[in-house]
Amino acid sequence: MQELFNIVLPVFGIIFAGYASRRFGLLREASAEALNSFAYYIALPALLFLSTARVPVDSILNWPFIFAYLCGALITLCVALLGGRLLFAHRGLSSLSLHGLAAVFANTVYMGIPLFLAAFGERGAAPAVVGAVASNLFFIGLVVLVLEISQHRGSGAVAAKEVAKALLSNPVLVAPSLGLAASALQIHAPAPLDRFLELLSRAAAPCALFALGLSLYGFPIRAGAGEIAWLTLLKLMLQPFVTWVIVGPVMDLDPLWAASAVLLAAMPTGAIVFMFAQKYNTYVQHSATTVVITTALSLITLGFLFSWYGTIVPANP
Repeated sequence: MQELFNIVLPVFGIIFAGYASRRFGLLREASAEALNSFAYYIALPALLFLSTARVPVDSILNWPFIFAYLCGALITLCVALLGGRLLFAHRGLSSLSLHGLAAVFANTVYMGIPLFLAAFGERGAAPAVVGAVASNLFFIGLVVLVLEISQHRGSGAVAAKEVAKALLSNPVLVAPSLGLAASALQIHAPAPLDRFLELLSRAAAPCALFALGLSLYGFPIRAGAGEIAWLTLLKLMLQPFVTWVIVGPVMDLDPLWAASAVLLAAMPTGAIVFMFAQKYNTYVQHSATTVVITTALSLITLGFLFSWYGTIVPANP
């Protein structure tokens, strides 16, 4: 539990620093957009490239684990999209897609990997990294596709051309694709380039979280409380439960990988959802609040799950 606090509390510290900077006039609203642009176009691609290039392809392609984790997320996504349309009247493709993403996209990198190392030792790194790579490639690709389609109107041929162009030039899709290619071909970046990318990648989460704090200023936390509660329930309760059913009674995965799928599903909403919201100028305030609320409440849900799985999958078997 102490490890959980050690990882989560600094996250809130960065968010609060951004909020306080806006509150006391040190930075203006435009600063959030600038920081988010840096994270989206520069720091995050470096992180996604390294996270895929450094993992052997045969380790990434653990298909039963990937299927179980993504299947749990997709079932939850369907529920979220249905609820977003019927309960909260999201008609636009952009806002509805981000509503769904907020319900399923987990903070696998900055919370998942450190917590797995603390709970399961070195062997916990593999499932955490594989889960992060799989969810990043699948959900980032899916949401970018949907958001680009929603942004480009006009004739079918023109829209298709513009969407294809946007996808092929999108840094958060190109970077992990290049990383997978580098891993498959066993290409290693020269030491200076690797260090350069490492430094940039470390800036992704702090910049995104700081920008999130900046954006929260002036937004009443109770606004959209019903929708935030709905998304929190889906992210912290439904997704891990559905995943547990799939990895246990249905697929009977290895205990470590089964536990990893459930724990990754239970991670709070990742800040990248807010990054997409601000990039496409839609669903910004709701996505920011969902990140904050799910992160806070995950102290309870993750504390319980890690304690329970710690007795089933000890760090040193």
